[in-house]
Amino acid sequence: MKLIKILKCEKIKSGRSKYGEYFASFGLFYCPYCKRQVKKRLGIGRESLSCGCFRYKKHGEYKTRLYKLWGSMKERCLRSNWQYFKYYGGRGITVYKEWLKYIPFRDWALVNGYQDNLEIDRINNDGNYEPDNCRFITSAENARNRTNTKLNWNLVDEIRNRYNSGNYTQKQIAEEYNISVPHVCDIINYKRWGKK
Repeated sequence: MKLIKILKCEKIKSGRSKYGEYFASFGLFYCPYCKRQVKKRLGIGRESLSCGCFRYKKHGEYKTRLYKLWGSMKERCLRSNWQYFKYYGGRGITVYKEWLKYIPFRDWALVNGYQDNLEIDRINNDGNYEPDNCRFITSAENARNRTNTKLNWNLVDEIRNRYNSGNYTQKQIAEEYNISVPHVCDIINYKRWGKK
C-alpha cells in the first residue's frame, strides 16, 4: 500500500513482550482496492497489497477450483521458494500479463472449455502460460505430457506389437525402452495405458 504519512509512535499491548506492551510506529496508508485510508503498523503496511479487503473482493470466487488453479499456475512461475519452481519459473516459464489478475483468466477459461474435472495444460511444454499455448485436458492426458513421462501411445502400441510377435521378452523390451519389467507387464495386460 502507499504510505500517506507517518503517525506518532504508540504504545501497544502484546503477549510477545515480557513487559506486556511495547512501542510501534504507525502510518496512514492508501488502499488501492477499496480506496480508503487505513492506519497500519509501518512494516505491515508497506508489505501489504491491501487493507485486507482484497481477499474478499467482489468476484467472491476465492474458494472455487478455478481460482485455486489460477493461484497454483502463478505460484509455479512466480514464487521462487516453491518446491517445483525450478520446473516452471526456474526454466523461464512466465504467466501472460493479463492473467496476473483473476477475472481476465477466469473469462478466458470459461470461453475455452474449462470444466471442474479438467486441468490446465501448456501445448508447448517450454512455452508460457498464455492464451495461444494453453488448453484444458484430463489429469490422465496431463500426466502423459509431463517431461518425465517416457512413453506415448505410439510407443505403447509398439511395445504390445513386439511382445505379441513372440520375438521379444519383457526384459528385452524393458531394456530397450528404459522402463521396468513390471511396467512392461502392466502395458501388455492393459493395466496401464488402457485401450484408446
